[in-house]
Amino acid sequence: MGRAEIKTRTKELMRISLPMAIEHVSVSVMGMVSTMLISYVSEAATSALGMVDSITHLILALFAALTTGGTIVVAQYIGRDDRRSAKRAGGQAVMLSVVFSLVMFVVILVFRDSILNALFGNAEQDVMDAARTFLTIINFSYPVVAVTLTMFGLIRGAGDTFAPMIISVIMNVINLILGFILIQGLDLGFVTIPSFGIYGAAWSLVAAKVFGLLASTWYIVKRARGIRLNKIKYFLPDFKRQKAILRFGLPTSFESGLFQAGRLITAVIIVSMSTAAIATNTIGFSIMNFVNVPGMAFSTGAMILIGQRIGRGKEDDVVRTSLFSMVVCGIFFAALGVVLIIFRNPIFALFNPSPETMEYLPIVFVTYIVLAPFLWPSSFALPAALRATGDVVYPMVVSISTMILVRLLFAYILGIVFGMGIIGVWVAMYLDWVARSAFFYPRLLRGKWKGKAVTSEE
Repeated sequence: MGRAEIKTRTKELMRISLPMAIEHVSVSVMGMVSTMLISYVSEAATSALGMVDSITHLILALFAALTTGGTIVVAQYIGRDDRRSAKRAGGQAVMLSVVFSLVMFVVILVFRDSILNALFGNAEQDVMDAARTFLTIINFSYPVVAVTLTMFGLIRGAGDTFAPMIISVIMNVINLILGFILIQGLDLGFVTIPSFGIYGAAWSLVAAKVFGLLASTWYIVKRARGIRLNKIKYFLPDFKRQKAILRFGLPTSFESGLFQAGRLITAVIIVSMSTAAIATNTIGFSIMNFVNVPGMAFSTGAMILIGQRIGRGKEDDVVRTSLFSMVVCGIFFAALGVVLIIFRNPIFALFNPSPETMEYLPIVFVTYIVLAPFLWPSSFALPAALRATGDVVYPMVVSISTMILVRLLFAYILGIVFGMGIIGVWVAMYLDWVARSAFFYPRLLRGKWKGKAVTSEE
C-alpha cells in the first residue's frame, strides 16, 4: 500500500470515524462521571449502577437488529445511489424500533423484581434496593434510546456522522449538569436543591435521552441530507424493506443479546464474590468504555465505508479497507492507553475506590490497556466489517460460541474454582478475544462473505 493510498484511506476513514470518536468520548465521559458521582453516595449505589448497566446493555443489544440492520441497508442503498429505497428502509426501521421498544418497556415494568432477584439475588439488601430504584426509572428511557439509536444509525448509514455527534454531545452535557445537581445537591444561597442520590442519576439520564430523541427526530425530518424522512409514506408498512433490515439485523441482535447475556451471567458470578469485586468491575468497565472509544468509532466507520463499497459493487476493496481500519484502530488504542497509564492514579482517585477495590483495579486496568490494541480490533472491528457485507450469520455463531465455551466457562473455572476472583473473570475475557480473532481473520481473507448484500437480492 503506497503513501498516496494510505493518505487517501486515512482521510476517508477519519472523515467518517472522528465525529463518532468524539461522540463515543462524550458517552464514555457521561458514564464515568455518573459512576464517579454515584461513588460518593455509597459503594452500594455504585454496585447497583453496575448491575443495572448490565441489564441495560442487554436490552440495547436486542435493539441492534434495527440499529445495525438499518445502518447496513441504508449504507448499501446509498452506495448504489438509490435514495428512495434508503428512505423507505429507514422509515421501516424507525417504526419497528417503536414497536419492539414498547414491548420491552412493558416486560421490564411487569417483571422488574423477578429479573433482579433471578440475576442478583445474592447481592446485599441495600444494593438490591438501590438497583430496584434505578431500574424502575431507567426503564422509561429504553423506548426513547431505541428510537434515537435507530435514527442515528440511519443518518450514519447515509454518510453523515457529524449530526449524531453534535446531538450526542449536547445530550451528554445535559446529563452531566443535571446529574451533578440532582446527585450531589446544590446550594446557591437563594435556593437549595437537595441531593437525590441514585434517583437524581436516573432522572437526569432520562431527561438527557428525551432531548436526544426530540433533536434526532427534528434533524431526520427537517435537515438530514441523504435520508430525510419527511413523508408519511416512508413509515407505512413495507414488508420487503422490513425483511431486508431484519435479515441483516436479527442475527446481529441475537448475537449482541446473547453476548450481553453472557456479560450479565458474568456479573452474576462476580456478585457471588464480594461488593469490592462488583465495584471493581463497575469502575473497570466505566474506564474501559472510554478506552474503547477509538475501537467503536473505527468499527462503525469501517462498517459504513464497506457497506457503501458493497453497494457500488466494489467487493475487491473490502479486505484492504477492513485491514487498514483495524491497523488504524489499534494505533489509536495504543496511543490512548499510554496516556491513561501515565495518569492512572488520578483517574482511580476520581472514583473514590475502597482499599479492597484498589487491590484489584490496577491489575484489571493495566492488562486491558496492554492487550486491547492487539486483540480488540480483530475481535470486534473485523466482525463489524463482515456484517457490512451482509455476512451476519457467521459472526453470530462465532461470538455466541466463544462467549459460552471460553468467556463464561473460564470465568467460572478461573474466578471460582481456582479462586482468582475478579482477575480470573477478566482473564477469561481476554481468552475470548483470542478465540474470536482466530475465527474472524480466515473468514475475511478467504472471501466467504461475498454475494450476501441486500442489493444482490434485487
